[in-house]
Amino acid sequence: MTRPDTFNSPDIETTSSLRQIGALETDTLTQFQTIRDLAGSADAAFTFGTRASRPASGAQGDRFFATDRNWLYYWSGTQWAIVAGLWFTTDATRAAVTPDTTDNGAAVYTTDTNKLWRVSGGAWVDGFVSIDVTTSYEVGGVKVIGARGAAVADVASADATDLPTVITLANETKAQLNLLLARVRAATGHGLIS
Repeated sequence: MTRPDTFNSPDIETTSSLRQIGALETDTLTQFQTIRDLAGSADAAFTFGTRASRPASGAQGDRFFATDRNWLYYWSGTQWAIVAGLWFTTDATRAAVTPDTTDNGAAVYTTDTNKLWRVSGGAWVDGFVSIDVTTSYEVGGVKVIGARGAAVADVASADATDLPTVITLANETKAQLNLLLARVRAATGHGLIS
């Protein structure tokens, strides 16, 4: 996987993300504590195989690592439950997989679409629906997206037989196009082009 261009955006609103990370850390800690309690015996098994080859059941505390998805499960006493794992694959491969509730909490990063997916309620959920940025995005220290600027007025249609109106509208069109280009270039605007 290639590393995307870096960006600096110190003004991203992080409260919601931090709350989600905190919940994830709490869930993961609870799962690890449960595994520690259940797997305290040397008799607990740790097996490997594809997700499809996972046993139908296990002894309490058994662990299973799905080698085709990099997902780690443990037997809770009633079902397999995921502990952790991040699978890197294409979106088509991800979409062809039908998860179930024992996969809840698993994550997949699709390398062709650069999206993070997770399993919730036995179904795929887009992990990144939106990002709230309060000021701008920067790539290599250069602002490329910023706050929305004021509207640029539409050009009125002209009667082709009215030459003075056509000339006036041509000049207005040129002025509006230049204004639009200036806003797209401006570091205080979007900075999308040089």
